[in-house]
Amino acid sequence: MKKLAIGCGVVLVVLIIVGAVATYVVYNKVKSTVAELSVLGEVPAIERGVRNTAAFTPPDSGELTEAQVTRYLKVQQDVRTILGSRLDEFQTKYAELSARMNKDQGTVLDVPAMMGAYRDLAKTYVDAKKAQVEALNSAGFSLDEYRWVRQQAYAAAGMPIVDMDFAKVIEDATSGRSPAPGAPHLGGSIEPTGPEINKTLVAPHKKQLEDNAALAYFGL
Repeated sequence: MKKLAIGCGVVLVVLIIVGAVATYVVYNKVKSTVAELSVLGEVPAIERGVRNTAAFTPPDSGELTEAQVTRYLKVQQDVRTILGSRLDEFQTKYAELSARMNKDQGTVLDVPAMMGAYRDLAKTYVDAKKAQVEALNSAGFSLDEYRWVRQQAYAAAGMPIVDMDFAKVIEDATSGRSPAPGAPHLGGSIEPTGPEINKTLVAPHKKQLEDNAALAYFGL
C-alpha cells in the first residue's frame, strides 16, 4: 500500500507539472506506471541527508555574492560529474517536456506520455538527488539557500525554470495532504531581472547555466 501511495503521489506531481486536470479516464491510463515510480518515494529521505539545516533568510537587497555563485556552479558541476553519461537522460527529457509545453500540448490528454517520461527517469533522478546532497554537503549549502541562489541566478541570466520542492510535494501526496498553493511555479525570468550585481556575477557563466537548465528544471 505504501508503494501505491508513493506512486499515486508521483502521479499527482506530474499532473501538477504539466498543468493537467486529473480525470478518471486519464488516471486509468497512467496508473499502470505507479509501481515503477515508487522509487521516487526515497527522495524526501535523501534530502534529509543535507547537513546544513540552518534557517536561511534571503537578504532584503536580493543580491548574490560571488562566493554563492561559485558554490552553486560547483554543486551543479559535481552532479554532472557524478551522473556522467546519464545526464543525457535529463537533457533529453527536458527537451521533450519543454517542447510539449512550449507548443501548448501539455494538456490532460498528454499526461500518459509525460508519465512515461518520468517513469524512464525515476531511477536516474534518485541517483542524481543523492549526488546533489553529497555536493550540497561539500559546499556547505542548505537546501533553502541553494534554491534561493538558483532562482536569483536564473533570473539574472534571463532564463525561466520550473521551481518546485519535489520532495515536499511527494511527502504531502504520500501523507494525504494537498500540495501547497503555487507549487510548482515558474522561476527564473524570460528577461534578465534583479540587482545589477547579480547580472554581473552570472554574466560570465550564462553558458554553464544554460547547459545546466535540465538539472534546474528537475530541482537539481
